[in-house]
Formats: sequence, structure tokens, C-alpha cells
Amino acid sequence: MRYLIAGGGTGGHIIPALNIAEELSRIDVDAHFKFIGTRRGLEIDIVSKRGYELELIDIKPWKGIKRSLKNFWHSVGQVRRIIREYRPHCAIGTGGYVSAPLAPACALHKVPIFWQEQNTYPGLASKLASLFAKQVFLGFDESRQYLWRRKRAFYSGNPVFIEPAIEGKEQLRTKFGLNPDRFTIFITGGSQGASALNGTFLKTIQQYGLPRNSQAIWQCGKEEYPVLMKAIGQFEEKISLHPFIEDMSSAYGASDLIICRAGALTLAEIAVVGIPAILVPFPYAAMDHQRKNARTFVQSEAAVMIDQSELTPSLLFATISDLIDEPNRLHRMANAMKSLGKPNATEVIARKIYDYISKRS
Repeated sequence: MRYLIAGGGTGGHIIPALNIAEELSRIDVDAHFKFIGTRRGLEIDIVSKRGYELELIDIKPWKGIKRSLKNFWHSVGQVRRIIREYRPHCAIGTGGYVSAPLAPACALHKVPIFWQEQNTYPGLASKLASLFAKQVFLGFDESRQYLWRRKRAFYSGNPVFIEPAIEGKEQLRTKFGLNPDRFTIFITGGSQGASALNGTFLKTIQQYGLPRNSQAIWQCGKEEYPVLMKAIGQFEEKISLHPFIEDMSSAYGASDLIICRAGALTLAEIAVVGIPAILVPFPYAAMDHQRKNARTFVQSEAAVMIDQSELTPSLLFATISDLIDEPNRLHRMANAMKSLGKPNATEVIARKIYDYISKRS
């Protein structure tokens, strides 16, 4: 089968597309994929490195109605050309401005389209796609109320590949060079790090020390790693600092508490493994979707949220300390987090797509 996939601009849209493609490859041995992207998006590096074909179009983020509409319809024409040449059995969109022309182009060519929306509040591309899609797979059940057409919405969870580590906490902590018996915090701003989280956590330990004699695994990003490596000084034995962690399952498994952003894929991963969280939403995310994502987890009592504008060393220290002092609360949070996890989301999405196309072929 031939699958045409669009979703990009940021990793939050590209990674789900790649995960779905990978799972479809396992189900459909004859699968062939063509991705649609732009020169300005991360997909030009990420998709190509995975060995997939990538076709570029001229779509740009929305800026001004007249110019944006002209650019949008031009891009729809480009996608229509790709459809005529590639003749896909179906198309898959995973959101972001790159994917916006896909749904109307597919509708004009009667190509069945499937959609996956990661965030609590869907973007314009996902709302538009809901009018045409055979199925809209939701990362959050609340998203359906914002779609223009809700009938074919299906709460699947977000497609992530993460499995709980096999080893126990003690063994995993030793793997990171830490005390096997000490309460462990995992702080991460994602693979690139997050300056606000890095800066506040550094000031926290400099002013107050590590809360309740805890220890930390810290993924800080490549850019800030050299400076932070020098700055942690006396805490070197209690902090396992990394520019990037390849084996996230081990980092999650070693930890009792995570401090992180509220991106949809991060939340999907920590829900699968069941780690209580302190969430600091990225305040400049499109449509403030990270704060909306975080609220779902706070309402389920799986996490606490601190707005970045209120994030101070004293508040962070107090929040961590309070949670360490309440092991029963942490246990309840872990159970609540686990209940939000959808470990089979990728398989469910891929299987539903394949089953539909198989019956049609």
C-alpha cells in the first residue's frame, strides 16, 4: 500500500507521523511512504534520516488572511500534483501548518484521509481535516468538543514508542551513577533542553540545595551542558547531568518525580510509565496548548502545574519538598498518571488505518 503522510514544522507533529509509519511497516510488509514537508520545518532533517521519501511544498505559517489563503490554495495545488503522481491508497495527517492542504486535496481526489491530533485543543488544520477524515485519532478525549465534525473522532491516545524499563529503580539509578536508595527527580525540557527550567533548577540547588537530600537526573540540552557541568560543582555526586538521554525508559524508570514541559508526546510517555509530574507549560506554544494539556493532568490529580511566570527557586523547592514529604500523595499521583496512559495507541491507530484500506482494496 502507498501512504501519503503530512505533519511537520515541529517534532511534536513529525514524531507521531513517523511512529505511525513505523507501526504500519510492521503490519503491512508492502508499505511505501511518501512524506510532505517544507524547507523550513524540522522534517527536512528528521524524515530524511529515517530513509523516507520527502516531497517539499511551499506552505507557510498563517500571517494575514489574504496572503495566507493564496499560499494555502497554492499548496493544495502542489499536494494535488503529488497525489496524481504518487496515487496513494490513503493519506495521514498529524497536524501543523504543513498538513493543512492535505485534507482538501484528498477530498478533491477521493483519497481516504486519517488524522491524528496530539493536543487538548486542536489546531486549524485538524479542525478542517475533521470535515473530511475517515477517522480523527485523539491524544486527549476532550479534543472532540473543538472539532468541526465530531462523529468520526476516536480517543486513541498519542502514538509514542516507550516501554517501562525492565530493571528495578535501584539498578537504574546505579546505571546513572546515583545512589540506588535515594529519592530521584528527573528534570527535562525535552531533547533541546529548556532555559527556564535549567536556570530555575540551578538557582534552586544553589540557594537551597537538593530538596530533602534527593538526587537528580538532568537532561539539559547540548547548548547549556558545558556551563551547567561547571556550575553544579558540589552537587556533582548527586546530579547525573546529560546533554541528551537516548534511553528515556531508563531515566523514567529510575525516577520518582519528573519536572518537565507539557508537550503532548512528553505527557503521553510519562503517562505510559506512570511518573508523578510537576508541569511547567511552555508559555509561547501555539494557542497556549501546553497549558491546556497540563490542566487535563492536573484535574486528574496526576500532576501539579507551575506557570513559567511564577516559577521561582523558592516555589520549586517548596513544591518538590512537599511532594517528597507526602509519599501517599505521590503514590496516588502515579496511579492517576498510569490511568491516563495509552501504551497501545500507535498499534491501535495503525491497525485501524490498515484494516480500512485493506477492505477497500
